[in-house]
Amino acid sequence: MGTDTLKRSATAEAPWKANIKWAGLGAVAIVLAFWVRSPYMAFAVYSFLLLVALANLSSRAWLSGLDCERELSAETVRQGEEITVTVTVANRRGWPIPWIFFEDIAPPGFPVTGDNSQLAVLMPGRAATLQYTLRCTRRGYHRIGPLLMESGDLFGLQKRFRTGKRQDYVSVLPTVAYIDTFTISARRPQGPIRISNRIYEDPTRIATLREYVPGDPFNRIHWKASARTGELFIKQNEPSTVLGATLILDLFGPLYQGETADARMELAITTAASVAYLLQMSGEQLGMVTNARDASEVARYEVAETQTLSRQDADASIEEDVTSDLLSPLEVPTRRSPIQARTIIENLARVLPSDGLDASNLILNTFRRLPRDAALIPIVPTVTDDFALTLGAMKLSGFPVTVFLIANNANYFEAARLLAAHEIDVIHIEHERNLHELSPDRIGR
Repeated sequence: MGTDTLKRSATAEAPWKANIKWAGLGAVAIVLAFWVRSPYMAFAVYSFLLLVALANLSSRAWLSGLDCERELSAETVRQGEEITVTVTVANRRGWPIPWIFFEDIAPPGFPVTGDNSQLAVLMPGRAATLQYTLRCTRRGYHRIGPLLMESGDLFGLQKRFRTGKRQDYVSVLPTVAYIDTFTISARRPQGPIRISNRIYEDPTRIATLREYVPGDPFNRIHWKASARTGELFIKQNEPSTVLGATLILDLFGPLYQGETADARMELAITTAASVAYLLQMSGEQLGMVTNARDASEVARYEVAETQTLSRQDADASIEEDVTSDLLSPLEVPTRRSPIQARTIIENLARVLPSDGLDASNLILNTFRRLPRDAALIPIVPTVTDDFALTLGAMKLSGFPVTVFLIANNANYFEAARLLAAHEIDVIHIEHERNLHELSPDRIGR
């Protein structure tokens, strides 16, 4: 926030410095004209200063009378899809603008079809429209805008730039790999397995019968057996199967380094999105916890409207501020819902790496809120001794655990050794195609 304030102050002072420069030069010229006793020189200096004043006032007036509106055809899209952006600039004042150049700032790396800039003459009450198409090639939460406007006086003495307040955002969803054979709740292709943590019972699976004891609920009475024997019998059900999973996505920034850092991070996000989609299609509960930042919280929804004499200062005033002191995990509560996977995938579109919490502290800070009838699926770039001990403690407390290690050949065998001591499986995902090749007998111990 402090850096942004200083940047705006410097931008706001630039026009004043330029005007002081012209006034100082004029004063020196007038003193020189009086010193050499030249009335013609003094008249020329007066005329030039008047011209500079008119140029300054006209450039200020022209840019201050503009209103900008922007419309997006969609705010959430998949990678590779296109959106149409329509920008309208209207002159709401009573004086004409002889010339104005405006450009709508597009996300870097997004191919633009059409013109996102235009040179126009705006009469009073008239408007100019920009319409262009963006192809969204990268996952993320991308800013569109603000509008950068440039105008000046008729004599070419002074140009002035203005940045608009309005900026919009588009969420580009991560890739989803459709996993045909993957299952969280079972180690066999057919049917679920019993869990060791007997917290919940499955009313559809009767294990045995026992005699009625006063205080037993009537909805547990087995009426057919009671009718045959003449005595009341109570149903005892088998423990519930593991239903779904809580995804633990580790985006701890220091663990993603080097040339392949971005690719590994996107692969981790794709893995989380793919597993979430699969669980949704299976009708199981799911949730997600991650130490990533939410880009929608650190993005600046509204920038200060500024005027400057320098295009460089105008560009600097609209640089995106991506700093954040947030340490709280981004969490989607684990539950069964028809829109749960959609919610998780939309959150994954906005995640950014964070330096706040590592995976071990993330789990320790959130595990008390996690349901124990759902497996833990950590998706991590590396496995350390401390992290293996943390997962071992989760396994002892009743959580089924399966680890996804993301594109880390150097750490894979060490991770397998550390987790084997706690009877936890680790699956190495080196490429997106590995998600299609997962076998159900490797999951959910």
